[in-house]
Amino acid sequence: MKNKLILIMALIAGLAAAGGVYLYLENLKQKYEISGDFIKVVTASQRIPAKTRITERMIELEDVPAKYINNRAVVDTKEVVGKIARMDILPGEQVLRDRVAGEKDAFDNLSFMLQQGKRAVTIAVNEVSGLAGLLRPGDRVDVLGTFDLQGAVGQEKHSITTFLIQNVVVLSVDQNTIPSSGSNNQDNSTPARTITLSVTPEQAQPLVLCSEKGTLRLVLRPAADRELVTLPSIKMDQLVH
Repeated sequence: MKNKLILIMALIAGLAAAGGVYLYLENLKQKYEISGDFIKVVTASQRIPAKTRITERMIELEDVPAKYINNRAVVDTKEVVGKIARMDILPGEQVLRDRVAGEKDAFDNLSFMLQQGKRAVTIAVNEVSGLAGLLRPGDRVDVLGTFDLQGAVGQEKHSITTFLIQNVVVLSVDQNTIPSSGSNNQDNSTPARTITLSVTPEQAQPLVLCSEKGTLRLVLRPAADRELVTLPSIKMDQLVH
């Protein structure tokens, strides 16, 4: 009976303490609101794991006393929606500008540039297959593959060229991930040795297979062209009529 009484008294004391803290914080909040020292800042409404694209449901605007606001805190949800968390952001934590990465400020980390469901695949190129050094990050390309197919029994192999994938984004040329600024300085263009593309897992398989067993050729698309074309594969004997 005595233990129960002690437990009940401790519970009452805990509730009283919690109530006192709550009332103190509410009074403090009212004090700041009256004085106009509250500012709305963006905080995390849930835990946001690192390398997660931030959505509206993950954040909220919260009134915070001006003296407790970090000078790097975001004050507009539009600044962070769609960006990627560089590190874990805990519930209730102020979202800081240097903890999120956007399209323009994430070029030092390739994984931030990838959209959900995409993969980065690097292929080797030369002056011809890599478009003479004129390809730039952000361009869109089609990839042609040429390889040999074994014919029927008693027949020779025959070469075939086909569109492996279409309308894929160039993530990097060698180690350069920064898109072209629009200036055309061909004198300084040097042939790339590697090109990294943003592809789906389904596109990655034929791309890697042909890069290992055949040859690849990149075809640059017009800047605004997103249309896919349907063309049959072509064989060597079709070139002679």
